[in-house]
Amino acid sequence: MNVLLFPIRFLYKLYFFLYFVLSLMLFYPILKFFLAKKERFPMAFKVTKVYAKVWLYGSGIFLRVKGRENILTDQPFLICSNHSSFIDPATLYIIFDQYFVFTGKQEIEKWPLFHIFYTSGMNILVDRYNRIGALKSFKKMMEVISEGKPLVILPEGTIPQNAPNLGEFKPGAVAIAIQMGIPILPITQTTNWKRLQRGTMFKGNASPGIAEVIIHPLIPTTGLTKKDAEALSAQLKDVINQPLKEKYGI
Repeated sequence: MNVLLFPIRFLYKLYFFLYFVLSLMLFYPILKFFLAKKERFPMAFKVTKVYAKVWLYGSGIFLRVKGRENILTDQPFLICSNHSSFIDPATLYIIFDQYFVFTGKQEIEKWPLFHIFYTSGMNILVDRYNRIGALKSFKKMMEVISEGKPLVILPEGTIPQNAPNLGEFKPGAVAIAIQMGIPILPITQTTNWKRLQRGTMFKGNASPGIAEVIIHPLIPTTGLTKKDAEALSAQLKDVINQPLKEKYGI
């Protein structure tokens, strides 16, 4: 049966990536204009939201969101989601109306077209292999939170080879929440790996359908210190993994 699905998945992936590139090229001049100055970043965020909808909806992927009532609107907080697919950032842009700042790995700087979302300065690149660079990124994160904006960190850092199984959660991902005393909003994206799984054009799941997103209750960090980072990271992982455990038994 899987062999019979190969050509269908291949054709869908081909359409998906061609549509992604063409639609991004269409939005690129608009994004470049709004990303040219920091004061235009909030408008660039809104344009990115529109682009995310055009990209996913045009690919036959539609969101089903549970727990919207858990989203804060009057203070900064840390958004932490599992990372199971390349479409994860797009679903987050669609869900949140308030302007947030994304963190991403330094390698994104070399990605064609897509790098504009980070090299412009709207979002933050993190060099995990350079201590000085990582400290500079951490300082930028603190500035974002001090300005009252939510911050997005994907604790796994990359898409696990065996998603939807979770990868290792790095304690440093929650350190900023403890440092700044802000709550963490855990998010589980349960079906994104089915919509587009990591792999080559011939391997991995790929299909239109529902992208289910579960927004969990906030995890407070008041009174915690850096010594609590490891335990907090484990708690966060358990919360995010619970729907995956219930759905897939992992």
